[in-house]
Amino acid sequence: MARDGTQTRNRILDSAFALALEKGLAATSLDQVIGNADITKGAFFYHFKSKEDLALALVRHVAELDRQQTEAMVKRVEELSRDPLQQVLLACSLTADLVAPSEPNPGCLFASYCYQGDLWSEDARKICETSFRAQAAWIEGKLKQAVKKHNIKPPVSPAQLAQMFLSVFEGAFVLARTYNDASLFRKQIFAYRDMLEALFTAR
Repeated sequence: MARDGTQTRNRILDSAFALALEKGLAATSLDQVIGNADITKGAFFYHFKSKEDLALALVRHVAELDRQQTEAMVKRVEELSRDPLQQVLLACSLTADLVAPSEPNPGCLFASYCYQGDLWSEDARKICETSFRAQAAWIEGKLKQAVKKHNIKPPVSPAQLAQMFLSVFEGAFVLARTYNDASLFRKQIFAYRDMLEALFTAR
């Protein structure tokens, strides 16, 4: 029977992901990744040529997880409501639920990784950009529909509001970790949600 290396590769990626969120990928050694995954060096280098190769694969891995998570969330909110504004507000609530207030703040790989210049590459930047743009595009599209439905002219464009969501999302991880208070992630996402609702419903 042929050996399937998918499980081992995923163990390596999971190990690197956990360590990257804890201490940063630049500060994580290959020995730590290998030890945490409980594999041999030979097994590691069978799947990855170098730490840089692992870093790029990890970005791809996280981007794919984000894509799947976003698709599931979109499907859920579109089942719950037909109103575009309510769909975005529901998406904010589901996003806030990603981090439980009682659990340690897991952080965001993209937010921490993009500042690590020795591992950050143009390929990795493009992957992150594609992921961000896809998430913002859905929000922007829904808010454009909401503008027409509510017949209002908000002081900022749907595109800016969509980008603001990404800023709040990534910034909330940083703030929660800096203040050592995981509940701040939810509070910041809810603050954005409430601001958005007030913007579209205030008269």
